[in-house]
Amino acid sequence: MTISSQELESSLEEQEVILWTERVVKRFGGIVALDGVSVKLPRKKIVLLIGPNGSGKTTLVNVITGFLVPEEGRVYYMGRDITGFKPHIITRMGILRTFQIPKPFLNLTVLENLLVAQPPGSYESPYRALLSKRIWLSREKKNVEKAFEILKLLGLEGLWDQRATSLSGAGLKLLEVGRALMSDAKLIIMDEPAAGVNPAKAHEIFSTLQKLRDEKNLTFLVIEHRIDIAAPYADYAYAMHLGRIISEGVPQKVLNDRAVIESYIGA
Repeated sequence: MTISSQELESSLEEQEVILWTERVVKRFGGIVALDGVSVKLPRKKIVLLIGPNGSGKTTLVNVITGFLVPEEGRVYYMGRDITGFKPHIITRMGILRTFQIPKPFLNLTVLENLLVAQPPGSYESPYRALLSKRIWLSREKKNVEKAFEILKLLGLEGLWDQRATSLSGAGLKLLEVGRALMSDAKLIIMDEPAAGVNPAKAHEIFSTLQKLRDEKNLTFLVIEHRIDIAAPYADYAYAMHLGRIISEGVPQKVLNDRAVIESYIGA
C-alpha cells in the first residue's frame, strides 16, 4: 500500500523523536549562520539535510554535537536538554558523527580501528587488568565478537586483517560507521557519505544505512549534496537556505518545493 506524503508527515508527528532543536540561533560576528532553526529527528529513520553551500547545515550539526554553542535556542536528545554539552559527553550519550573526509588510524587494521572505538570499561587500566585477568580477557573476547558482527553488517568482514589504507573510499566511509556502532551509537550524523565515491558504491553505502536502520534501530541524519542518490533512501528531509529551514517533509515533496529549487539556482 502506498502512503501519501500527508499521511507520512502526519505519522512522523506521532512518532517518538530522538532529537530536536528549538529555534537555534548561531552567529559569527555579523553573520547569522543559524536563524531560529527547529528540526525533529524521529527514531529509526534516515533524515536527509540538504541545501546549497553556506546554508548552515554543518553549523547546525556542530551545534547538535557540541562543537559550537548557540546564542539562542535549545537542543534536546531523548528528552534531555544537551545544549552546550561538550562533544565527548554527547558522544558518550550515543550521538556520533562521521566526516566528509574519513580519518581512520591508517597503520591499524580494519578490526583494530573498530576495537579502539569501544568505550573504555572498568578493567581498561593495566593495574586492574592484571588483578582481574580472566574478566579482562572475557571482555576483550566480547569486544572482538562485537567488532566482527559489525564488520559483517558492513560487508567488511573479509578485510578485517587489512590495513585501513587498503580500503576503498566507500569502505572508509563504512569503517567510520563501524566505529560509531562500536561506540554504541543511537544517532549517527553523517557529512556527505557519498562524496568522492562512485555512484554504485554510494548506493551500497545508503543501502547499508537502511539495513542498519532496520536491524539495529538506528537513526541517521545525513548531509548530502548528491541528492539524486540519497533521496530514495531517506524517510524524511529538511532543506536549509541562509540559515533557515525552508522546506521539510518526504524527500520528493522537498525536492519539488519551489523555494528549494530557487535556493539552488540562486546559489
